[in-house]
Amino acid sequence: MRKDRKNIILESLAGMLEERNLSKITTAALAKKSKITEAALYRHFPSKRSIYAELFSFCDNAIFSKCNELKKSDLSSKEKVKNAFIFFMLFIEKNKGFARLLSREALSSAEQNVSDNVNQFYERFELILRQMLKEDASNLTTQPGISAQLIVTSLEGNIGRYIRSKFKDSPSTYIENIWELLAISVFKN
Repeated sequence: MRKDRKNIILESLAGMLEERNLSKITTAALAKKSKITEAALYRHFPSKRSIYAELFSFCDNAIFSKCNELKKSDLSSKEKVKNAFIFFMLFIEKNKGFARLLSREALSSAEQNVSDNVNQFYERFELILRQMLKEDASNLTTQPGISAQLIVTSLEGNIGRYIRSKFKDSPSTYIENIWELLAISVFKN
């Protein structure tokens, strides 16, 4: 069965974002990569901004679905936060194009609404971590908000590091070590 053209366009954009030498992605280049005409591209999406927004929406849904699943689980607060942290980084490793979206590297001023969505994404992710951390606040070395901020800052830094390595330095090779260092800073035991 033939793939839905909308998904082909989104997969093509994600693939283009993974390319080593990221250059400006034009609708013409995206249409060519998708093997459709620009007119066909605009039949599925009203603007390039809407393509980025829908691609980002997929990333947002994947991360927050996992976080909501973890929040409802019977795991300890520490395990919930660890699993959210590791899932996030492994998701980025598997979906390199999202690294460029979440770092805002791939976004121009024309995609300002997507950049705003990325900012809100990090705020929401930090809020969910803070809620998880509050479940066992007595086991924290500092306030849940400061701990959540440290974890999110580490995630953003690791995404930047992954991009700088041109996606060669996979987070899965060091993410457990990073988590252990964070856990020492965040939890008493």
